[in-house]
Amino acid sequence: MAKKITEISNQSSVRRQQLLDAALSVVARRGLSGITVNDIADEAGCSYGVIAFHFKTKERLLLAVLDLLAGNYEKIWLDAAASASASPAEKLRLLIDVDFDPRVAKTKNLAVWMAFWAEASRVPAYKKRCSELKHRSLDTMVTLVSELAAERAVTVDAPAIARGLYAITDGCWVFSHVTGENSPDMRERSRKLCLTFLAAFFPSDFGAADGA
Repeated sequence: MAKKITEISNQSSVRRQQLLDAALSVVARRGLSGITVNDIADEAGCSYGVIAFHFKTKERLLLAVLDLLAGNYEKIWLDAAASASASPAEKLRLLIDVDFDPRVAKTKNLAVWMAFWAEASRVPAYKKRCSELKHRSLDTMVTLVSELAAERAVTVDAPAIARGLYAITDGCWVFSHVTGENSPDMRERSRKLCLTFLAAFFPSDFGAADGA
């Protein structure tokens, strides 16, 4: 009996993931405005009732898509930052790498992020989730910049540097999304742009050795 319950639970998890993947694809192609549950059901090859069973409403499904995207991003982000042996400079470099990692900055994901950001001012639940993720990421950057400044015995405005770096990464994402220029070479150029910015404050850590 327990085995059967486990199998049903596993099947439900697989189906739920399929529905989330289908919804993510629909949002990437069409944005959030005007899409319906039937659009997502067609993409998933299932009925409206299957989606209703797993998520109850379209709003809950779309929030689950946002949570999935944010959760995947944050896991990659935190895994990179959690390296116990890494210095603050190396952790900052790793976090920049994450922002332009193909698992994070692929075209489909950028399109979905932009769709939710565009609706954040109108939908409080989207704004709350996006804001929470951005503030956690920014706080991590502020902490690392502060630690690096202390290590190098220099006086800098850590929050301002962190916000500047965050603005550059977001700007690169927007540029890639709008222009469609999201090749590995373009992502590498964006990564080096971030290193160039940090090199202005910490030249010994982010200078010529990084190609900045």
